[in-house]
Amino acid sequence: MMDLASTIRAIRAVNLMNHVDRAFSFTRIDSKEELMDAMFNHKWPLCCSFYHEKLLYLSDGECEDMPEYAVVAIDKTDGRFGVHGREVGRIKPASMQPAETPRFILEMNAGIRNVGNPVQFVAEPKWHHSCQLCSLED
Repeated sequence: MMDLASTIRAIRAVNLMNHVDRAFSFTRIDSKEELMDAMFNHKWPLCCSFYHEKLLYLSDGECEDMPEYAVVAIDKTDGRFGVHGREVGRIKPASMQPAETPRFILEMNAGIRNVGNPVQFVAEPKWHHSCQLCSLED
């Protein structure tokens, strides 16, 4: 019989995202430089995320001051905003050097990090999104 800590570790091994229950908004970002700037030099509400070259960079942190992004490859969509995908990486700006991040982004976009934990969540375009975390108006 597993204790609670072992059970939590087993669940986290299957699904690493911290906040699959969060309704994410996303904005398309065209260049790697803009993506880096958005992640490393700005503070965003916890639901704000980015779409760049077929990957979603989902804000999966605990607070706006310590951002963390789950990088997800989209496998299929479900209904209007449901997404099924795989977490292929994780970017934590506070614990990464900005200089090492472009190579990491290129590897994820090239499919080098193509195997990941399955995840399912809701991601809405920014113009459609409103939630408690961002208080955006329709």
